[in-house]
Amino acid sequence: MKLASSWIGDAPITTPSKPFYDEVEELDELDESKDGCDGVEWQPYVLKTPHSSNKMLHELAREIRGVEEKRGKKLRSTQYKTIFAKWESGSRPFLQPNHDYFTEFLAKLDRVTVPKGETLGAAFERAKRLQPPSKALVITNKDVQLLASLCRELQEMAGHQPFMLHQTSVAKVFALSQRTISNWISALKTVGVLKLAEAAIPNARAARYYFIE
Repeated sequence: MKLASSWIGDAPITTPSKPFYDEVEELDELDESKDGCDGVEWQPYVLKTPHSSNKMLHELAREIRGVEEKRGKKLRSTQYKTIFAKWESGSRPFLQPNHDYFTEFLAKLDRVTVPKGETLGAAFERAKRLQPPSKALVITNKDVQLLASLCRELQEMAGHQPFMLHQTSVAKVFALSQRTISNWISALKTVGVLKLAEAAIPNARAARYYFIE
C-alpha cells in the first residue's frame, strides 16, 4: 500500500529481512547430504550370490519407490546414481563385466508398480482398477476375478518369493466370510491362477502361494 506523503519523512528505515525458509526442510537437506541416499536402505539388496542381480535390482527399485511414496516426491537423478554406486560397490564380486547395470536399474525404477511398504488394502484398491488375469476369466464371478487380480498384486509385492494369503484379512477387505474366500482360493488353484507354495500351519502361519501368469 502506498504511504501518504505526510508520513514519508517519519517512516523508519528497515533492514530487508532474510527470506523465510522451512527449518524442517533445511534439516532434511542436511540429512540427505550425509550419504546422498535420502533414507533408502540399499544394503539388504547387495548381491550375495551370482545371477541374482535381476531380482535384487527389482527389490532395490521397490525400496526406493517406497521411500518416495512416504516423502511425497521423487529423488533426484544424482541420488539414484549415488544409491546405485553404493549397491554396485558392495555387489561387485558377483557382477558380470561390461554389463550396463545402471541402465537396467533405471528401467526397473520406471516399471515398479508396487512400492515397498504397500498394504493389503492398497493392493486391493489397485486391483480394482486392473483387468483380471486371463486365466480367471473362465470364472464369471467378478469378485473371484478381483481376488485373482489381488493375488497378482501380492505376487508383485513379494517379488520372486511366494506371497502370504491370510484368509481372515482377505475376507475383511471383501466383506465376506472366510469360508467363501477359502472356496475362491480353491477355485483359483483349480484353474491354474494359484499354486500352493507352503501349506498353512494352524494358529501359526497362513498359507503361501505363487501367482501363475
